[in-house]
Amino acid sequence: MSQIEISQIIEQIKEEIEVDANGQAKASLRATARLAGVSDKAIGKALESANLEPSKLAQMLMQQTFDAANLTDWRTNGIPDVAMPAAGGYAIAIILEYYAYEAGA
Repeated sequence: MSQIEISQIIEQIKEEIEVDANGQAKASLRATARLAGVSDKAIGKALESANLEPSKLAQMLMQQTFDAANLTDWRTNGIPDVAMPAAGGYAIAIILEYYAYEAGA
């Protein structure tokens, strides 16, 4: 993805990213999907699976100390770009990494 394409994506999703008074960011499901180059339904379905039969993405997030309740909440309230204590990464970064390297074609 070129620098121009990345700039265009950021411009398109900037209204869907919020930063609170503590500097913690949160992106909508749609914004995260746009960054990952997948549909928001794909990420929503993966997060929804956490309570029943977790998808590979849900499993990766839960291995980093995010729990099923977090994943379900993210579908409606946005995905935080913060690491949980002792987590190996940030939620949005884990999702992007999954779609870049793990999801396959």
